[in-house]
Amino acid sequence: MILLGIETSCDETGVAVIRDGTVLIDLVSSQIDFHSAYGGVVPEFASRIQLEVIGSLTQQACTDTGIPLTALDGIAVTRGPGLIGSVLVGLNFAKGLAYALDKPLIGVDHVQAHLFSPFIEFDRLSFPYIGLIVSGGHTELYTVKSFTDVVLNGKTIDDAAGEAYDKIAGALGLGYPGGPLIDRIARGDKDAAAAYAGQGEKPYDAVKFPMAMMRKGNYNFSFSGLKTAVSRYMKEHGSPMTQRRLSSIASGFQNAVTGVLVRKTIALARERRIKRIAVSGGVAANAQLREMFMAYRNEFDIYIPSVRLCTDNGSMVGFLGYQLMKLGIKSDISIDAYANNTRIPQRARTSAG
Repeated sequence: MILLGIETSCDETGVAVIRDGTVLIDLVSSQIDFHSAYGGVVPEFASRIQLEVIGSLTQQACTDTGIPLTALDGIAVTRGPGLIGSVLVGLNFAKGLAYALDKPLIGVDHVQAHLFSPFIEFDRLSFPYIGLIVSGGHTELYTVKSFTDVVLNGKTIDDAAGEAYDKIAGALGLGYPGGPLIDRIARGDKDAAAAYAGQGEKPYDAVKFPMAMMRKGNYNFSFSGLKTAVSRYMKEHGSPMTQRRLSSIASGFQNAVTGVLVRKTIALARERRIKRIAVSGGVAANAQLREMFMAYRNEFDIYIPSVRLCTDNGSMVGFLGYQLMKLGIKSDISIDAYANNTRIPQRARTSAG
């Protein structure tokens, strides 16, 4: 079974070809360099650029694999959540291909595609497992029972973790995207810190910032109070912004974010007595977060995909589409796009339509 996977939920354009669950090619056109000039993603620009590249990217995927569009058994595409203009670019492109080629269409939820993406690299991963999705738009904690049965245990009530990274990075004058820069500075990359502050400082001590909603049994997340605490500290202690002070703030902020993510995930796994944990989404590329989870590998089986699979990509969409198609789940050509995941209930049975 050969599927085309298309992902356009935000600013990336991802196209992949999947054969029987194995990735043959995974192409991503990134817009980071473009949007960094604006300090964040500009939705209208993102969708316009995706319109320009999605056709050529699809053609390249077919050419490089030697698989023509007519040989496809189905087309899987993100239908949401995401920037609605961007989602529509990919969804309508996929609908056009499915109609013209008379191929099945499989609409895939972007968050659930992330949730199952660890299977692409870890064939030993099995159900049930605890799944943490952490990215610029989502911070959610699930119990995953099968490809068609996931239970939402907690989510952010305000900003996603990646969004908090970007906002604090902006306040520190680091630029966009903020996550990789804060991670490097927090972990002692003096070259990164020196690019924005003074030289020759003594070793720093991380500022201790609060971790919110840590009551036992509460698996929701909140990062608005952390942002306020960092902003207040910067007003009181942030001038001049020396290398040492920048490192202290970045490290303290990152400790608070990663600390709450890891502690809540581990607590849920212990409560449910589930020994497998999978972490995915763009913030799962964070080196400190990965190290903190791996510190529990004697108690749990920890699955975190390579950085390439943490960020948005067509492989995860094609993979989930393949699993759904094996179960006989397909979509009607009239399916709609959606911008947020409020449509996904507390207990969700994955479906393509």
